[in-house]
Amino acid sequence: MTSLGKWLQLLRANFLLLTVVTVFTGLALSFYRYHTFNVLNAVLCLVGALLAHMAVNVFNNYFDYKLGVDKYTPKTPFSGGINLIVENQIKPSTAFCTAAICLIGAGIIGVYFLRFFFWPLLPIIVYGMVSIYFYTAYLSRVPALSEIVAGTNYGFIALGAAITQYGYVGLEGFAVFVPISILVSVLLFLNEFPDVEADKMAGRRHLVILVGREKASKLYVFFLVLMYFLVILFVLFKLLPLTCLMVFATLWLSYKASTVTLKDYGNVEKIVPALALNVLIVLVSIGLLGAGLLLGAILKI
Repeated sequence: MTSLGKWLQLLRANFLLLTVVTVFTGLALSFYRYHTFNVLNAVLCLVGALLAHMAVNVFNNYFDYKLGVDKYTPKTPFSGGINLIVENQIKPSTAFCTAAICLIGAGIIGVYFLRFFFWPLLPIIVYGMVSIYFYTAYLSRVPALSEIVAGTNYGFIALGAAITQYGYVGLEGFAVFVPISILVSVLLFLNEFPDVEADKMAGRRHLVILVGREKASKLYVFFLVLMYFLVILFVLFKLLPLTCLMVFATLWLSYKASTVTLKDYGNVEKIVPALALNVLIVLVSIGLLGAGLLLGAILKI
């Protein structure tokens, strides 16, 4: 592996698209509600969010190494972390410094925005910074908190992106925050299925460990159904435009992922196709939510 390849793997660059589509949806929310778009703020918000995402990825790798989790976690393309630090391809101190630099960079951009939108953004930035550093080593050991922290952080990224455009979000912000939070929670939730044994050794208490894989497979289906139901509800209450129903284009993917999960929840190899489908469901659903908001603003519906 080339040096560049190692660094991209450490940063888990292939997962950063999630941040891009989330920021896009937040910007689309502001444009739908207030018909405003500030290019500089949009770019800075995206860079800050990406730095925050990279920070949490690298801190996760570092603390997994310190806890000894990486030695025992089954590796799939979508879960299980990486072995770069375990195999001494990148020093632990280098990984920690990289994560800290990314976090500081995100913090600097956050401070810039606080000059203009202090009170709306302060709780979001503080929540994000605390979550990034303490997530792997501490928050993941609190029962059922892992999924909530991961999901709500991305919900807040969308809200934060909207706030950097106008300084305020109305009830429409809640209608975007909730589906995104559920979707990202579901992304982590399913990725935890292969990691149960290793995570138990590390003292983690995420939802799959608490209820077991069989019940968790049913919960996975429930959360997906809940997300679609809430989008319909928000459209009916006119918090989201009719065009946001484009999210239902992922319904077939959700059906296929649910079928595999309900059948093969206990088999690491056989559940991998569901993990792949789940990534598509989350990325495309969030992207379509943003596209629906953008179209709703253009069509004025």
